[in-house]
Amino acid sequence: MIDGKEPKPVEAPEVQRRVVVKVTDAARRERALKERPGERRAGEQEDDVGRDLVDAVAYLGDVIAEYQDRVAGEAYLEPLVGRDARERTGSGRRAAFDGYAAITVPDEASAARLAKELNARDDVETAYVEGGPTPPPGPPPVDASNDPRSGNQGYLEAAPDGIDARWAWGMTDGTGIGFVDLEQGWTLNHEDLAAAGITIISGVSQAYHGHGTAVLGEVVAVDNTKGGVGIAPAASARVVSQYRTSTTYSTAAAIISAADAMSPGDVLLLEAQTTAAGSSTSYLPVEVEQAVFDAIRNAVDSGIVVVEAAGNGGNDLDDWTDANGRHLLKVGDPDYRDSGAIMVGAATSAAPHSRLDFSNHGSRVDCYAWGQSVDTTGDGWTGTSTTAYTGGFGGTSGASPIVTGAAVLLQSWRKARKGHPFDPATVRVWLSSGLNTASADPATDRIGVMPNLRAIFDRIERNERFRIDDKFVYWVLILFGIINDAPGVIWVPGKGPVPVDPQWREIATRGRRDLVAAIAKEARAFDGRLTAKELDRIGEKAFKKFAG
Repeated sequence: MIDGKEPKPVEAPEVQRRVVVKVTDAARRERALKERPGERRAGEQEDDVGRDLVDAVAYLGDVIAEYQDRVAGEAYLEPLVGRDARERTGSGRRAAFDGYAAITVPDEASAARLAKELNARDDVETAYVEGGPTPPPGPPPVDASNDPRSGNQGYLEAAPDGIDARWAWGMTDGTGIGFVDLEQGWTLNHEDLAAAGITIISGVSQAYHGHGTAVLGEVVAVDNTKGGVGIAPAASARVVSQYRTSTTYSTAAAIISAADAMSPGDVLLLEAQTTAAGSSTSYLPVEVEQAVFDAIRNAVDSGIVVVEAAGNGGNDLDDWTDANGRHLLKVGDPDYRDSGAIMVGAATSAAPHSRLDFSNHGSRVDCYAWGQSVDTTGDGWTGTSTTAYTGGFGGTSGASPIVTGAAVLLQSWRKARKGHPFDPATVRVWLSSGLNTASADPATDRIGVMPNLRAIFDRIERNERFRIDDKFVYWVLILFGIINDAPGVIWVPGKGPVPVDPQWREIATRGRRDLVAAIAKEARAFDGRLTAKELDRIGEKAFKKFAG
């Protein structure tokens, strides 16, 4: 931690390099048509014959043979998800990635040449060298003279200092929600984590063990007599490694594997960053890689909440462009694409919270949290001690678990109250809404807001307090004549329901009154909070809206 730079990455074992290829659907359909020409039925259009697409591995088999002589050493072709993992992955998720294949070559130079040649082909949508091992977005240097701690685990305190987790514990502790941490290594038998029973979904715990241990401690450190307490200590925690084997590394494959083992409403944390080929920009969010983006989008579409570290590159993500000049991370740009993940930047621990220089930032960043002085388990980097703690963890790596913990508590609370959690989009809306704690200078910081659980829970309860379910909606629509029940009634402010047509002969006066009494009784019983005065106010508002 010298001269304001990140700690020097540990020496990682050499890994083979992979070129990730996505074959166009048109090419795969054409191949299917050639392989199954006899499947056409009488009268069937030729374009409809190839509805069953061949997978990318089958399509690229002949293509790779053409390049074999020009690649230094041996190259081999496989699905994006390895064959062993593929057998364990659900058929629906496998099918979503059948257009992808990975070509493994011995070195980066060979991979770059192959990616360039493949990108020149019309039948290839994209080809790129998959990001190799990079250090996780770890803690920046700690300078106690200007970054004092704001108390042990101050990120648990009330806003504006923290996310108010201590208050939220009065209603929930993470029970019923699964949490998965994706990175490169952990010390799962740490004294403040062992009782959590954390298991590995897939991959190898191989590098930056102290980093993974620190992340887990922020979210699920056990409520015992040792160390601290995680934000959501009762959540069911697992991990998945980017090291698929001791010599292979893939963020996309790890996400796919994790998502396949998770349930809707669970929370997946991406404790990773990457670099982009052809870009001079430093560390970036992992979703800049196409397969990683698709894997995140697939997980979110399956109901999984994904929290993604923005990365420690100090970049304005609105300015960043990929190798094709596209602003993929600039909200509102024609080339912008939304993975659905909650992206997290890093700010000072002291309020008002200002963006830390190393944090990536921009319109794509949804939330921020402490990026310094985080008190948690492990040493925060490479150590494997089972008794170590640190008060100096940080970076977007330290911030992302705080937002993750808030997401887990929100989902747990919602599930306990309603029987099911929120969908990922709703979680992102609540955690990034204006209810939460703004940074010191939002226009300059551009790292979103820090979740305020008390404000979120209170607003949700207030919204639900006056919510009318479908039965009441239909009654109101009838009363206001939106649904023609001929002749119907309307609500007159100060008088209540009045018949639209005095010649209402089909239904007796008592029947009308019974209907009105029923809606009034049911509405009064709703959550025990509606008075006759409030009913009149609601009626007046509705009358102005529908009959004004």
